[in-house]
Amino acid sequence: MLLSYFKITYRNLRTNKGFSAINIIGLSLEIACSILLFLFILDELDFDTFNKKASQTYRLYVHSSINNEESNNSKTAPPAGPTLVQMLPEVLTQTRIGYFGGHDLRYKDQIFRESRIYTVDSTYFDVFTLPFIHGNPSIALKNPNSIVLTETMASKYFGQENPTGKSFLVDGTNSYQITGVMKDFPDKSHFRCDFLLSMSTYPEVNQQDWLQGDYSTYIVLKEGADPTRVERKMQQAILDRLGPEIEKALGFSMKQFLANGNVFEYRMQPLLSIYLHAKRQYNIDPNTEWGDIRIGDSVYVYIFSAVALFILLIAVINFVNLSTARSEKRAKEVGIRKAIGSSRLKLMGQFTTESILLTGLSVIIALILVQLMLPGFNQIAGRQLTLSLFTNAYTIPALLAFTLIVGLLAGSYPAFFLSSFRPVEVLKSGVQKRKSSLRSLLVIIQFSISITLILGMIIIRNQLGYLQHKDLGFNKEHLLSINNAEVLGDKLKPFKAELLKNPAILSASNSSLLFANGIPGSAYLFGKRSGSDPVLCQFLDVDADFAKTFAVPLKAGRFFSNDRLADSTAVVINEAALRAFNTNNPLDQVITEIDVNGPKTYKIIGVIKDFNYESLHRQVRPLMFHLSPVRQAASILNIRIQPNATKNAIDYIEETWRRFEKAEQCRYSFSDERLARLYKAEQNTSIIATVFSALATFIACLGLFGLAVFITEQRTKEIGIRKVLGASISEILFLLSRQFIAWVAIAILIASPIAWYAMSRWLDNFAYRVDISWWVFVLAAFLAIGIAILTVSFQSLKAALMNPVKSLRAE
Repeated sequence: MLLSYFKITYRNLRTNKGFSAINIIGLSLEIACSILLFLFILDELDFDTFNKKASQTYRLYVHSSINNEESNNSKTAPPAGPTLVQMLPEVLTQTRIGYFGGHDLRYKDQIFRESRIYTVDSTYFDVFTLPFIHGNPSIALKNPNSIVLTETMASKYFGQENPTGKSFLVDGTNSYQITGVMKDFPDKSHFRCDFLLSMSTYPEVNQQDWLQGDYSTYIVLKEGADPTRVERKMQQAILDRLGPEIEKALGFSMKQFLANGNVFEYRMQPLLSIYLHAKRQYNIDPNTEWGDIRIGDSVYVYIFSAVALFILLIAVINFVNLSTARSEKRAKEVGIRKAIGSSRLKLMGQFTTESILLTGLSVIIALILVQLMLPGFNQIAGRQLTLSLFTNAYTIPALLAFTLIVGLLAGSYPAFFLSSFRPVEVLKSGVQKRKSSLRSLLVIIQFSISITLILGMIIIRNQLGYLQHKDLGFNKEHLLSINNAEVLGDKLKPFKAELLKNPAILSASNSSLLFANGIPGSAYLFGKRSGSDPVLCQFLDVDADFAKTFAVPLKAGRFFSNDRLADSTAVVINEAALRAFNTNNPLDQVITEIDVNGPKTYKIIGVIKDFNYESLHRQVRPLMFHLSPVRQAASILNIRIQPNATKNAIDYIEETWRRFEKAEQCRYSFSDERLARLYKAEQNTSIIATVFSALATFIACLGLFGLAVFITEQRTKEIGIRKVLGASISEILFLLSRQFIAWVAIAILIASPIAWYAMSRWLDNFAYRVDISWWVFVLAAFLAIGIAILTVSFQSLKAALMNPVKSLRAE
């Protein structure tokens, strides 16, 4: 019986070459697109799953709301992890990760500046699964002055030699013994580094200082522990210790602080959600710009999942639509088969088998297309995706299940529909009326999806254009930043002075972190030295040349001056801070920073215009400028370059850097490039959405073309008679096209509100966004109708130009 089904399927494919080609090409392309998108989604969902205790591991973070300004900070107090292990029986173990800047490593006569060095507890390898090449992970970091390095770093310093037992001289003073070599961190890890130092080297970390926030803390719960219950118990355990510390250091009680409507609480984030949901401030590496660190966003996983499902739905609709469009011919076949005794069950089996075979063939072609498309997709998406059929035991079963499910889904309606015909009625009058209604519904659904994707593509591109051209409040052109300027240490000032000798360099200013997630913040009191109603402000450490270098205008007062010693205890605020302090006269007012080492009082000397120092995903927040020598934390050197002198300036910067710093290369980038990286996810989404929207629309039009061919064939006799009676070519074109235009018009009405709602939700991720204008929907409507007309016009024109004698004879 199956052999008979195969023969019938082959004969139908051969007899209906046009329809078969459209079905196979369309289905293959759609499946290939869906596989690519699902590979991307699986890649995003696969982060940190290599850890054996991943499902039990959580990262602590601090959620706070001060004066209605919310903040999430993944850096926690040093005692938090050990206290939870001690106080909560549900907590199995913990580890802390600390980052305190780069270090100079010396081995023999080699000195290298290494940035990816972190301090961790000896329990690190009890939490995270990293295989060792040399050494024992359970004891590798137990003793002070121990260091573990990755395989790549071991090869860099020691070649193929086993380095355990050897020592590094760190920063010229401390000797660290190498106690282990671990495999490189997997690409699917939210945290990666090159060296791990033992936390026991720094005894101060064990002090019960609950007001510091320097460490990323991870805890592992026992199997079966309820994380919600643990989080509630954790809150109380931490507040019992944190409250007295706050009252002692800051002068007000936690109870009073919370009574003012503020929030301060520790929360737990599952390890497996960090990559996609961790848009927290102060992640493990907020100050670095390593190209291999990816930041995920769950929004785009949802978007691509929806696009993949939409594309798959279009493929299924195409299959059903073209199958039912051919039901006139197949109906006669069914009638004859039923008349000679074939049962409905056998007919259903035949149609379902045809559908599964067609889907299977399309899947095979799709797999070939995926291999051809993957390099280009990887380049667009910034990924290294692969599709391997045999290395993963689930790949082939998944593809077989996919073929079966899609085949059954796509073929179920034609199977039930066609096998239900009554022989007498079918052979007498056909099923035209029923088919037309079904076709209308399916084409409308199909084009509703395509138009929704087109509208989404247009709105995403509009938003990206807006982000790229919005006035940020400062001059971002010809502004270069040296991102590792902190390595110069005391040489930073003479290095800057040397740069300014070149006329291609107009000005330079050192500052702390800009244009990134993780701008540090603190709580400030306006006009008083104590109180429980602070305002949360971000702060930047800058020098006196910052306003000049960034070309940010002042609203009132003045900026810092190198000639005024009193400016070391002065601050400049932005307009957002002015509004938060609710004052019109800020100059010379006292402002007090609530600090763990005691309150620090400053005088406001100026108000600077608001500028976007973070991404446009959020409004400009209150900002406080401190003169950098106060904090010694200015890690970036920003350089304003003369227009048309970029190459000269860069060559001079690099040459000067080599004279001042031998161990590490100069790492620089232009501000517009740094800003562009803030919207990299959106840029990738725009490109991918554009490509796949175009493919989805093309395949929808492929199905529309198939229907146009079929309908034209059905109406060949009618067209011939109308031409004989004097109908013009334009009248016949309108006759054949109006049905398709009506379908697309209805699809526009359905897609427009859906797209408006979905894209409004997406735009809510941005504090600065475009309005969804009426012209977007008009443009999409013209595009959709124009594409539909172009799709059917070729076949319609061919039919309209046909000789009536020939068409009537053919009929």
